[in-house]
Amino acid sequence: MFSFMIAIPFFKLMKIDNCTTAICSNGKVTEIPTACPTVQNPICTNGRKPVKISGENGCCYQNECECVCSVMGGSQYMTFDGETYDFKENCSYYLVKEIITKYNLTIIVNNHDCDPSDGSFCPQALIVIYQSYKVVFTSLKSSSGTAVNVVYVNDKRIYPAYSNSVLWITGTDMVITLEIPVIKTEVVYRNSSFSINLPYSLFNGNTEGQCGTCDNSKNNDCRSPNGQVESCSDSADKWHVPGTPCVTPTTPPTTTAPSTTSTVPPSTTPSHCETPICDLLSSSIFEPCHEIIAPGPFVKSCRSHICNGGNNSCSSLEAYATECAKRGVCINWRNATKGECEPDCPSNKVYRACGPPVESTCNDRYNKKYKADSKASSNYTMEGCFCPEGTKLFNAVEDICVTYCDCVGPDGKPKKPGDTWTSNCKTCVCDADSMSIQCTPVKCSTDSTQSRNCTKPGQQLVNKTDGCCTTETCGKGETQGPTSEFFKPGPCQKCYCGPKVDPITKLHIITCTPIVCNKNCSEGYEYQTESNKCCGKCVQTSCIFTTPDKTKHIIKVNSTYVPPSDKCVQYTCEEINGKPVTKETKTTCPHFNPLDCKPVS
Repeated sequence: MFSFMIAIPFFKLMKIDNCTTAICSNGKVTEIPTACPTVQNPICTNGRKPVKISGENGCCYQNECECVCSVMGGSQYMTFDGETYDFKENCSYYLVKEIITKYNLTIIVNNHDCDPSDGSFCPQALIVIYQSYKVVFTSLKSSSGTAVNVVYVNDKRIYPAYSNSVLWITGTDMVITLEIPVIKTEVVYRNSSFSINLPYSLFNGNTEGQCGTCDNSKNNDCRSPNGQVESCSDSADKWHVPGTPCVTPTTPPTTTAPSTTSTVPPSTTPSHCETPICDLLSSSIFEPCHEIIAPGPFVKSCRSHICNGGNNSCSSLEAYATECAKRGVCINWRNATKGECEPDCPSNKVYRACGPPVESTCNDRYNKKYKADSKASSNYTMEGCFCPEGTKLFNAVEDICVTYCDCVGPDGKPKKPGDTWTSNCKTCVCDADSMSIQCTPVKCSTDSTQSRNCTKPGQQLVNKTDGCCTTETCGKGETQGPTSEFFKPGPCQKCYCGPKVDPITKLHIITCTPIVCNKNCSEGYEYQTESNKCCGKCVQTSCIFTTPDKTKHIIKVNSTYVPPSDKCVQYTCEEINGKPVTKETKTTCPHFNPLDCKPVS
C-alpha cells in the first residue's frame, strides 16, 4: 500500500474593519482596501461647491450637491437648485412638501403671523413639522419695541440650547438653528430670513413647494401643485396651505427687520439703482467663502430687493455670512457696511461675529449636556450678542451676564457674594468664603414677647403677626361677662354672642349650649374619653380581619378563630403595644412517604 501527501496552501479571509480586508495565504498576510466606486464631482446648479458624503460603511464617500433653499428679507426666494424670484403675500405657504411621503417632513412659511395687540407687527413664522413634532420659529415684540426671535416645540416655548431624542436646537439672539440628525436636515432662522438644508441623497427628486424640487436642475423649480411649470412668482402663490387665512396688516405691508439691521429708503431711479452694499458680497471681505459658496445668487437677490423698494438692505449679506459660517468660514463683515448693518446689542453684551452656537452658562450640567463652546473650536460659529470677557451668562432663560456663579436666590436670580435677603422667615446671605447660601431664623425684637395688661373694658390680649414676628396687643373683644372680664367658655360648651344687649353692661349677652358627643362606635371599637377634651374618640379594641373567602371577622383580644372550611389555619388576637394585632398560624403536615410506614399483617 502506498500513501501520498498533497500540500494544500492555507488560505483565510479576514475583515479587519469596514475599509480593510486581510488575506492569509501561505503564511503571509496581505491587506486589501475596500474597493470604492469612482468619486464623481457634480456641477451644482445653485453655485455651491459639492460636499463630501460618507457611505454607509464609513469607508467610501461621494460628492453631492447641497439642497439649500433660502428666503431673504421676507420676499427674496432662492430655490434648492439656485433659482431666485420675488414673492410677498400675507398667507401661509408650503415651502417644502414630500411628493411621496418617506420621512413625514413638511415646512410652512406663515407670512401673516401678526401680533394680536399690534396689527402692524407681522413677522414671518417658519413652521417645521416632522413626525409628531411641530417646531415654530417666529418673533415677539419686546418692551423696547425690537423684535426678539423665539421658538416653540409642540406649543411650548423653549430656550436654546434644547434637545430631545429627535431634535437639536441651538442659537443666539440673532440666529436659531434646528437640526434633525436622523434625516440630516438643518433649518436656520433669523427673523425675516431663513434657510433650509436637505441632503440630496435622501430627498433627491422628492420635494415640491415654493423651494422647488431638490434634483440639481432649475427646469422644474417653479412647478405648481398640478405639475405645470410656470414663472416662479405665479407658481409660488399656488402653494397656499388649504384652510389657512390670508391677513393684511393694518398698515402698509413692511418686512420686520431684525434688530441688527437698518433700513434704506426705496430707490427713486428705477432705471438705474446703486447698490454698493451688495457689491461687498463679491469683494475681498467675503473672498474666503467664494470657492465654497458662489456669491452670485445672493448679489442678485440683494440688488433686486433694494431696487424694488425693500427696506432690509442687510438681509442678503446676513444670509450669505450665515451660510459661510455653517461651512466653517466665519466672515466679520458688518464693519465694512459703514454703519448700515451695525449690530444692536444690549448694553450688557458685546457683538461677536464668530461666537459659539451654545454659550457657556453658570450651570455646569447645562454646559456638559450641550457641550457649550465646544463647536467653536471646530470652526462652527454663529454671530450674536454675547457676555463680555470675564463674565458668564447666568442661564439660557435670563439674559443676565455675571462675574460670579456662587448663589441663586429664591426668585431664581443670581446673588453676588455679600448679598442678603429674607425667605420663609429666614435671613440668608451669599457667603463669599464658602461660596454658598447660609440662612438663619429671623430674629424678633424682645418687645414682641413681653406680656401686656389689657385693663380697659371690652379689651382682650390678641396676637398680631407682622411678617415673621408675632406681637401681643390689646384688642377690642366682642364678648364680655357681667364683671367686665373676658368670657372663656367651658370645654364642653358652644357659645356665641347673641343679639340681645345686657341693660347694665350695655354688652351683648352670651348664649351657651352643651356640646353633644357622638359615642356610637363601629363593632370592634369602643368609645373612650380623653383628658382635657370634651369628647372622646372610638378606639379599636378587637381584631378585625378578612378570611380568603372575603368574610369579615371580629374577635376579642386573647381569642382564637378557626375557619370551619380550613382546620389547618388559626387566627389569634393579641395585644401588642396597646393595639390589637391579628396573628395567622398555618399548620403544615410532613410529606407522606409510604416506605416510612410499618406494614400491617
